[in-house]
Amino acid sequence: MRALFVVVLLAAALSAQTADFGKAYSFAERRPKTRVEVAIDRVLPSIVKVHGASGLATINAYATGIVVSTRGHILTLDQIMIQKGRTRVVLYDGSVHDALLLPGDAELGVRLLKIDPSEVQGELQPLWPPEPERAAFRTGQFVVSVGNSFRLAEFSEKVSATFGVVVGRANTALRYRMADVDYDGDLILTDACNNPGQFGGGLFTLDGTWIGLNLRLLDSKETNTMLSAAIPTRDLLPYLDEYVLGKRRQQPVVEKTPAWTGVVLFEQAGRQSPPAYVERVRPDSPAAKLGLRPDDLIVRLDDYSVRSCVEFRDVLARFSAGQTIKVTWKRGTRVLDGDLLLAEEPR
Repeated sequence: MRALFVVVLLAAALSAQTADFGKAYSFAERRPKTRVEVAIDRVLPSIVKVHGASGLATINAYATGIVVSTRGHILTLDQIMIQKGRTRVVLYDGSVHDALLLPGDAELGVRLLKIDPSEVQGELQPLWPPEPERAAFRTGQFVVSVGNSFRLAEFSEKVSATFGVVVGRANTALRYRMADVDYDGDLILTDACNNPGQFGGGLFTLDGTWIGLNLRLLDSKETNTMLSAAIPTRDLLPYLDEYVLGKRRQQPVVEKTPAWTGVVLFEQAGRQSPPAYVERVRPDSPAAKLGLRPDDLIVRLDDYSVRSCVEFRDVLARFSAGQTIKVTWKRGTRVLDGDLLLAEEPR
């Protein structure tokens, strides 16, 4: 039943056209009827096709973008295909435009493109991230992912709409082609698959609220499964405010005191970092108060998996003295956990 609903939804979304961009519906029966169809139809003029450098093995030269200003700003995922002088944007009406590259955000992995609005027939129809309260998401929430999946759409053909649900949230325990994801916030996980070309498209609620920007397919380090994820729109606002609205981004000044646990790990010289086994615990340290012992295997710090001594140190560097984190460890066949109050290393 759900598969049938998805097919019907996609057929309606892909056949509908809005008169707002200078086009009428070919047939009256194709006009969107349900609220979901109307919501998808409303956002389609803001979704563009992005074409970049090709000829690279395993790299697709097509993606999706979202118009975010009437001055020609287009938000997309920053990928190797986005190259100066080789990036083009295809608008909803099928017109092709050369795109300038604006500075990207290395942490988010996104980039703004810029086209000349004077070369556009009619007005661009931008989207803008809603207020964080409206962009909130929850597990089990129905969503629609919109993008040019597998480059099915050319010129004025409409992009694909994929129906799904939010299956959870995740952070940086993810990788793409063995490279860690730099983004340090929560990601929206969905079962609406981010197929090639869907990258940079939008994730919307059934009423058309923009809640996420689609990422590439990611690998879970913990389960070795492929995941479809999106960056929440609330986290895109500082970048868009700076490069679209011209607001100077305020960099918070954070004084961070290195965290100390009192754990000494068992590390051997070698090319690969060993698992995070405890060699000894310093007396009167946070780890000693928690009850950690030699030969315990630390497998998790807070929401981050720990599979090696290097990962233990990398994750610990995210926190500072005075914070409390949850530690999970194995002792023989038992799995234990507890709260650890991080301290400043004694001198």
